[in-house]
Amino acid sequence: NPFNLEILDNLRKITGRDQALKLAVTEPEHIELLFKSDLGTETTSKKVDMSRAVHEVGGPTRQFPVEEPIEHISEADIKKHPIVYIANTMINKAITERASDIHIEPKEDETVIRFRVDGDLKDSFALKKNTGVMLISRLKVLGGLDLAERRKPQDGSFAATVNDKTYKLRLATTSTPYGESLIIRLLEPSGKPKDLGELGMTEKQVSTIIEFANRTHGVIMIVGPTGSGKTTTIYSFLSHIDCQTRSLISVEDPVEYSIPFANQQQANEKAGITFESLLKSAVRQDPDILFLGEVRDPYSAKMSIDFASTGHLTVTTLHTSNATTAIFRLERLGLDRGTMADTIIGVVAQRLLKKLCPHCKQIAQISPEERAMLAPFTDEVPAQVAHPAGCPKCNNTGYLGREGIYEIIKFDHEIAEMARSGAPIAEIRNAVRDRGDFLISSHAVEKAKKLLFAPKDIYEHVLIEELAFKEKKPQKEDPQKESHHIPVAEKEIKDEISILVVEDDHDSRQLVTRFLENNGYAVTPAEDGVSALLQLGKQRFDLIISDVNMPNLNGFKLLEMKGQKGIETPVIFLTSRSDPEDMDRGLGLGAAGYITKPTKKEILLSKVKTVLEKRA
Repeated sequence: NPFNLEILDNLRKITGRDQALKLAVTEPEHIELLFKSDLGTETTSKKVDMSRAVHEVGGPTRQFPVEEPIEHISEADIKKHPIVYIANTMINKAITERASDIHIEPKEDETVIRFRVDGDLKDSFALKKNTGVMLISRLKVLGGLDLAERRKPQDGSFAATVNDKTYKLRLATTSTPYGESLIIRLLEPSGKPKDLGELGMTEKQVSTIIEFANRTHGVIMIVGPTGSGKTTTIYSFLSHIDCQTRSLISVEDPVEYSIPFANQQQANEKAGITFESLLKSAVRQDPDILFLGEVRDPYSAKMSIDFASTGHLTVTTLHTSNATTAIFRLERLGLDRGTMADTIIGVVAQRLLKKLCPHCKQIAQISPEERAMLAPFTDEVPAQVAHPAGCPKCNNTGYLGREGIYEIIKFDHEIAEMARSGAPIAEIRNAVRDRGDFLISSHAVEKAKKLLFAPKDIYEHVLIEELAFKEKKPQKEDPQKESHHIPVAEKEIKDEISILVVEDDHDSRQLVTRFLENNGYAVTPAEDGVSALLQLGKQRFDLIISDVNMPNLNGFKLLEMKGQKGIETPVIFLTSRSDPEDMDRGLGLGAAGYITKPTKKEILLSKVKTVLEKRA
């Protein structure tokens, strides 16, 4: 009984301690493991058996005192029993909780360990500062990294076996003001690819994907933002290709999953094997299919298109928000519309959203706010929707697992000709919607109707970006009416100039809003880029004044997405970021002005009038 104070007092006397002993409580099997496990044995292989590690680090036992100064840590020190135990326990705990990443982050007085589960980071436990340094050092040794180098970023990996499954742990270090930080990506490279239907595709979408896989030439693109599940989808897609009768070569950085019978190549910058050199080599190997891990620059974009133009099939990924904005992204990488129209077979866009926990989700009547969220995207708004609640099975988060939502756009004659003719992205997307294609917004709403997703989640992650595309088309001017130029300063109140002010700092937002209103402008405030996109979907503005540093969606990304959606409203950046590179980037993205804080009111007003006069 650990709460028997008499026993504790006797133990203190036996050990000769002057001070009272500190009580640490854990489960009996955890204590037995400490005595039974041969965790102090030196490890010579980079493959470590974690199967005997405990399932949880709990209570006071999670902090281990380390008296050795940081500068005296040696490789022998980090192989000692407590550090090995902590490392094994942490990895086992992460896998048990379905974590995709482990973040080991040094803070001022401690080291915090966080797990990314279903896309969100959550605190798991904390260690003393020196213990955290030793933990990172232990993992660096296993990953083959330079133990002495703590300032420059390093990458490495090692394999671990947990519950008879082998996982690949990919390590990435970086330097922070409080010390070295380590991110671990957990991968199961030998795991069987999921069926496309399991990922969340409809039967029709699966059929279209398989049709793409059977093509002999052209470009197939899987697009989406970072963390949207593109890699998982593309490996599932490639599993439908018969690599015994067709030669498949991949160029990846890094290889995350193994593809049977494929020749997979991995970039290694340290060894001088660059992504570009591998790509050059791959196209000379006479493959039927080239899997290019990512179109990351003008060179890889050109090579993927050129390879497809010579009668081969190219499969690749691209970072963009939806299938039609892939055209805009490729244009920025230097490809012309005509080449895209001739070579692209289809584009698959996707997002990955958290599924509501089936054990505890709450079903309720749809609220007016939720009805307003869904109404622009469906004629049949559901009467009931589901919300997250929380139970032990989902760790009281209300969510359990994630599922994809997709849109697939075939580059048939109609879409190819629109792309070739230089049609705006918004016009192409509206044409796709008008002909009845199942867009990503439709898929998201469909899954909300099936009570898989909460309306708020699909609205924030998908629907808000689609609103700008659903704006009414501007009416054509009547040629019989005379066109009179009206100076900005002389517009009547009914034609009041509308300005969208995007600023996350409340006081700054209020100050700019009040100043502009006092000068006769109608101002709509927005607290970040996401809120700004929502406002742009509701009404048209004559000007946008935006900060750069903002949560959720920064000013640069807002400007880029505005352009992708075909919104021509000019943007003036009003920001504290005074670095010339930031200014060049903002103006290069198409900003009408870049003003650094603090600034005089007269300068801001003058710039506003100048931009509006040009627009008029």
